[in-house]
Amino acid sequence: MNRFLSLVQIIFLPAGVLLWQPLFKFIEESDTYFAMNLGRYILEHGFPHVDPFTIHENLQLVAQQWLSGVLFWQIYKDFGVDGLLILDALVGVASVLIYWRLCFFVSGGNKVLSFAMSFVVGFLISAMIVPRPHIFSALLLLIEVFLLEKFTRTENFKFLLPLPLLSMLLANFHAAMWLMSLVVCLPFLFVKSFRHVKFLLAAMAGIFLGGLINPYGVDALTYVFRSYGVDLINANIPEMHSPTAQSFRGKFFYLTETLLIFSLARFKVPWRYIFLSGGITFMALMHGRNLPLFYFLATFPLAYVWRELTTEKIFKQRALSLGLFFLLIAANTAIVITVLKEDFAKIPAPLETLFAISMLAMIYNVLVLRLEKTLFHPTILPRKILSLIVNLFIVSGIFFFVLAAEKTKPPETYTAAINFILRTERPENISLYAEQGIGGLAGSFGIKYYIDSRSEVFLAANNGQKDIFEEYIDFSRGKINYKDFFRRYDFTHIILTNDTPFIFDELSGDKDFRVIYESERVDGTQVTRCKVFVPKKD
Repeated sequence: MNRFLSLVQIIFLPAGVLLWQPLFKFIEESDTYFAMNLGRYILEHGFPHVDPFTIHENLQLVAQQWLSGVLFWQIYKDFGVDGLLILDALVGVASVLIYWRLCFFVSGGNKVLSFAMSFVVGFLISAMIVPRPHIFSALLLLIEVFLLEKFTRTENFKFLLPLPLLSMLLANFHAAMWLMSLVVCLPFLFVKSFRHVKFLLAAMAGIFLGGLINPYGVDALTYVFRSYGVDLINANIPEMHSPTAQSFRGKFFYLTETLLIFSLARFKVPWRYIFLSGGITFMALMHGRNLPLFYFLATFPLAYVWRELTTEKIFKQRALSLGLFFLLIAANTAIVITVLKEDFAKIPAPLETLFAISMLAMIYNVLVLRLEKTLFHPTILPRKILSLIVNLFIVSGIFFFVLAAEKTKPPETYTAAINFILRTERPENISLYAEQGIGGLAGSFGIKYYIDSRSEVFLAANNGQKDIFEEYIDFSRGKINYKDFFRRYDFTHIILTNDTPFIFDELSGDKDFRVIYESERVDGTQVTRCKVFVPKKD
């Protein structure tokens, strides 16, 4: 029976990630493009130390995401975008399952609690599981914390042996996050056992040595000091902003943070949980990009705080339990009927299977246990309520997919413009200006461009040449005359949309530039116009 329940949990836990993936659109501005360009270049030419993608010369480069780029590119080349999304889903599912086992271990085997926490966290992080290197760093750090917790509880040093390997992987998949492999060890030093501290310090030395096994050595490990804490980046890159309570994601974050702070303050917990949760929460408050780390590494101590909590304790009032039970039955039934009445063929096969399992589970709750006259038992009913809540999450997600998220191909505004240019020009003859997010896309066509989304690469502290990112921000805000700017870099082509109205309108009326291509896309009330400009020859 225990194995059966574990299997059921393994099937249901990934639901949040799997429901999200069919909705993900691999947009033209995706940061994955520049990572894939890097991977392609490394497979063809080896590790670069000078940036090979932009129009700028002699920009020093530390390819701190090189292994992510190689993996992304190889999968994209062999399986396309769907292959990337499958990899993405697999990493997300693995992360949720490891989080589940961590909660189960920390809670002392509380199955209901560990499952409930993991199921909710799976939904909360699902939208953040996208094909970027942070999915690997979050997974590796989660595994490291799990091993540290196992070592702390058991005092068995064998759990520390994989840490140098994890450090090496992190330094190659996402070196900008490597320092975290040492930081997450620090809270686990707050124990009274000298033997524990001695072994953990030795493991931290191994983590440092493991991190050095990368193509860029110490430069990769110290990348974070030249890339984070930069005011210009923090002010202009959305993911570096603090989470805002005005957004749906921000509301969930602040609600979870409040619950975490209250719980850790209300109950006696080990110091390592306070320091780890507090530190990761502080990181998430500074930068929204750290939210996946918050949900994975800061919330699992709640499993310790609530380890004695059971569904029976939650639903003490039988009348309340019965009312909630029938309300959930009604809600599940209504949504199931609605899904069946819609175009069920839109649902991918894996989600059809998940939907069928949910229906069978609901029927089991209603019919089988009722016939056995055990459904309303005070210890059985609360568990059925939890099961129905899980069902409601799943069928609601599928309902949203059927009604509001029919999978359509993302717009290819910039791709169409680039393909038009390539009808008459060879990639090596093009010097392109486009918005920052489009640089990676242009690079995938072999075109050299002005800037891409690797903002830290365009800081003088990293490239050893010039603060290009600051120049880009000044230009986009009109502090630099556009004619002087375009003349300075001698661009052959300029791609703009009305999303940057100032420059777009200026060039549209400038007689020194001519339009060779234009398109228009209408999405509801939003109209996106795109033009390709070229300077007129004297």
